[in-house]
Amino acid sequence: MTKEGTGPAAATAPLTIGMLFVLGLSFGIVYSINVTATSDGVPVFAYVFWQSLGAAGIVLLFCAAFRRWPRLEWAHLRVYAITGMLNLALPYAVLTFVAPKVPSGVLSLGLTLVPILVYALALLLRLDRFGWRRALGILLGFAGVLLVLLPRTSLPSPEMVGWVALGLVAPLTYALNAVIIALMRPPEAGSLPMGFGLLTFSAFYSGIAMAVSGEFWAFPAPFSAADWATIAAMANNALTYVLVFEIIRRAGPVVFSTSNYIATLAGLGFGMWFFGDRPSAWIWAALVLMCAGLYLVNFALPRLARRAG
Repeated sequence: MTKEGTGPAAATAPLTIGMLFVLGLSFGIVYSINVTATSDGVPVFAYVFWQSLGAAGIVLLFCAAFRRWPRLEWAHLRVYAITGMLNLALPYAVLTFVAPKVPSGVLSLGLTLVPILVYALALLLRLDRFGWRRALGILLGFAGVLLVLLPRTSLPSPEMVGWVALGLVAPLTYALNAVIIALMRPPEAGSLPMGFGLLTFSAFYSGIAMAVSGEFWAFPAPFSAADWATIAAMANNALTYVLVFEIIRRAGPVVFSTSNYIATLAGLGFGMWFFGDRPSAWIWAALVLMCAGLYLVNFALPRLARRAG
């Protein structure tokens, strides 16, 4: 990726805005890809392993093409290790496990909580000051979650409540990851090498989990929809995790988090398109509350954004 400006000006640059839309669509389609793969029998840890390893290979080719090789100093390795767990291995394992049990569009609602969680974490870490408007945004986001979890008619089956709650682990880890990238990323680290490091460590973690669980899987013949979904996940992850680092480098975690607007709507749309999902009125009401909360928190973390720039 090119070394263009960072900070407030870069946040409104057409290229940055375009990246946000691409990233939102990329995040949004993850849920549909996961459902396709797991419904056809791909084991959870094997799925995360192959999509991480394949994506790392794709990114490495671009690292070679642009001569931007990953660095192996401790400052870089610790970011690779932490982000590989928080931004891919752990949330993807959770989402892949939950995917067959919950409509994909419902799971994508959790992405709307990421900016709200980023602000809450910033308060805990004393990276920003308390504000009533932002506090109201957090409460609205929480109310949106309750509209999904509590009414018996919000989900196709009441038994899905626990699975949806488990799926909320993913937005929590995404929020942790955004804060960690902003605070710990070495200033000279490029987005291609950082993306490769994240994907490589994710493959390492999920490879261990696959070996321990005995869930070996390696594209059995003949090729099925699950195989193609896994390959699609490789390409999607290669794009996603380079963009994550690049957008945070350019504009900070707050601007990065706004891609979740697009991801949530895309996730609902892809679920309706691919699987015929029909969200209930409770789900649409939850989406309105979450978006309202996201709007109120949207300009949070000014100090953290400056640190990232």
